Amino acid sequence: MYFSLRTVRQLVSTVDTIAGITAPERFPESCLAVMCDLLAADAVTYHERHLRAGTVHRVEFRRCSPENGFPGHRAALSVQPYADLHVTVVFTRWSRPFTDVEHDVCALLREPIASVLRRAYSDRFVGPTPADTDLTSRERQILRLVARGRTNVAIAHELALSPRTVAKHLEHVYRKLRVDGRAAAVARILG
Repeated sequence: MYFSLRTVRQLVSTVDTIAGITAPERFPESCLAVMCDLLAADAVTYHERHLRAGTVHRVEFRRCSPENGFPGHRAALSVQPYADLHVTVVFTRWSRPFTDVEHDVCALLREPIASVLRRAYSDRFVGPTPADTDLTSRERQILRLVARGRTNVAIAHELALSPRTVAKHLEHVYRKLRVDGRAAAVARILG
């Protein structure tokens, strides 16, 4: 697969934009225009389905309207960051079909989108820790970040601590929860 330097730069810029989003409700509005530019699409539609809740959220960004009712050429990507969350992004172009390279670029967006949605929605799925665990507020904060998949180094960077301090807090968490490691601690908290 070959990409021009211009395409790589646009892709990196788009991924940076996607990665900077922290609130799930801002995700489509914040990046649809950038994704539209990346593939020179005329429109981008974002579909989000919450399977458990049965809700659907749809946002569309259009550069121009379809000509003569032509449905257009489409390139799509689907991600499922959680078992009950399904997201589809559909790029539409009315003038010409998408190339194989453009389909490949579209596919490369799949993981960054899934990652930002997992991170953005993690607060909804990773609730507060039970009060009966005697964890300090810092230990609870670190355990929430562990549940989101963060490494000790990433947690240390985010909380302005040293990685060794994070490791020490996690040792205390494991002892208080009577577990052997990260996965067991998260499983215990998530119940």
